Amino acid sequence: MNEITFNILKIVISVSAALISAYVIPLLKAKIAESRDRRLLEMVELAVKAAEQTIKGAGTGALKKEEVITFVTKWMVSHGIMISEEQLDQLIEAAVYAMNNQ
Repeated sequence: MNEITFNILKIVISVSAALISAYVIPLLKAKIAESRDRRLLEMVELAVKAAEQTIKGAGTGALKKEEVITFVTKWMVSHGIMISEEQLDQLIEAAVYAMNNQ
């Protein structure tokens, strides 16, 4: 391989690496985060529905919420997902609102 071809190949590889770093990697990270967030929301919705079905009676809202928090927290730990208690609380409230307004 002559020197000109080698230099052109080095330039092509450098440009390709730069494009991958600038566009492809951030796109993949965004897709993974979106998928993770979607799975988390689905798990919260499932836990809210399960608590609603298994815990009956008036005035059991706090107990239901505690069950949901316990279940979802265990699921998040097992999947390496970390969010704040406030964020989890907001997801639970959104799931309850969506369930009640279907």
